[in-house]
Amino acid sequence: MRVSRLLMIVAATLAVASVGVAPSTVQAPLGITSARGLTVTPVYEGWYENPDGTFTLSFGYMNRNWEEAVDIPLGKDNFIEPDRFDGMQPTLFNPRRHWGVFGVKVPADFGRGKVVWTLSIRGGSYVIPGTLKKDWKIDALEGEATTGNKPPVLRFSESGPEGAAPGGLMGPGLDGRVGKAVALKVWANDDGLRSGSVGRAGRTDVPVNPDLVQAQWTRRGGVH
Repeated sequence: MRVSRLLMIVAATLAVASVGVAPSTVQAPLGITSARGLTVTPVYEGWYENPDGTFTLSFGYMNRNWEEAVDIPLGKDNFIEPDRFDGMQPTLFNPRRHWGVFGVKVPADFGRGKVVWTLSIRGGSYVIPGTLKKDWKIDALEGEATTGNKPPVLRFSESGPEGAAPGGLMGPGLDGRVGKAVALKVWANDDGLRSGSVGRAGRTDVPVNPDLVQAQWTRRGGVH
């Protein structure tokens, strides 16, 4: 029965090919896809040099769930080594692929050092090292992966200092309680360009309003 069924499938495939049906242009996702229940893995995007001679290592992540956001608190299941760099990584992982989520700034003499991010979830541990190897140099602030789309510039006050991903900007301290939303005001400015081919693989294609705007959002369990 299985052999006959396989032959029928092969025959149907050959029949479609023989009549010259145009191939589909829809990009099929790699691997297993599911709304929830899958894992989250860390991703190293690459490094770039800062004006002061230091370097920033850029990290993102891949949440294989198409709908489920996953929480992984800081600690034994979500940590960065060496310890002095721990604490900058996210704890809330939104569905699918996210690029340049945060950056780790290392000194000018970091040399062959490594920054290692470990995530453990659903019985598996996933480790990614970040280094200053030449092959991993990127232009994250000039349009990552040659997309030509610079990241938005953010401020925590209308006339305050600016910051852009993945290095970001450290904001003022906020008080909050577990389980209670915390409001955070941010001023954002964007160049208005839309994302390139990398963006179509997972990023939104809607640019931030180029006019200076005041945004508010809340995050469950605190602000990151």
